[in-house]
Amino acid sequence: MKLPSAADAVLGTARLRIEPMHRGHAAELFEALRDERLYRFIPQEPPACLEELQTLFTLREGRLSPTGDEFWLNWAVRHSASGCCIGSVQATVRQDASVYFAYELGVAWWGQGLATEACAAVLTHLHDGFGARRAEADVDTRNAASFRLLERLGFQRTAVKRQADVFKGTVSDEYRYELVLGG
Repeated sequence: MKLPSAADAVLGTARLRIEPMHRGHAAELFEALRDERLYRFIPQEPPACLEELQTLFTLREGRLSPTGDEFWLNWAVRHSASGCCIGSVQATVRQDASVYFAYELGVAWWGQGLATEACAAVLTHLHDGFGARRAEADVDTRNAASFRLLERLGFQRTAVKRQADVFKGTVSDEYRYELVLGG
């Protein structure tokens, strides 16, 4: 798969600038991504150090899977008024034009509609710039804020996976959400 020019696009909304992620964003996002509350419902842990996050972001810069059959797209979300990087949006675009979708937003920015704004812009871009036709996301059933975000975006709950994972001493069930793009 050849990476389309849409992969380099910077997206804008009324309050946000959404930039293709690169290593330099690690320093800007490090403190926000260290907050334990972001990891309550996911098996990952906060980055231990800036170098760890820089390594991860460097891997994301290539935007292609190692086998070259998927686009691994990651954007840093910047609050336009303050200039602060406040989170990220991730999308894996598969050969069948489906997308696996994820997002994270620094705790200080929760409750302001910014995640909805960023995700909506990226989903439109995935459809328009990559020909994506369907998006899917998995969410821990305890993460009401996250699945409400997906529902605001138009995603529909399509399945429940019981005992999807075990982490932090707890069994996790997950909801599967799907959205038809451009429909």
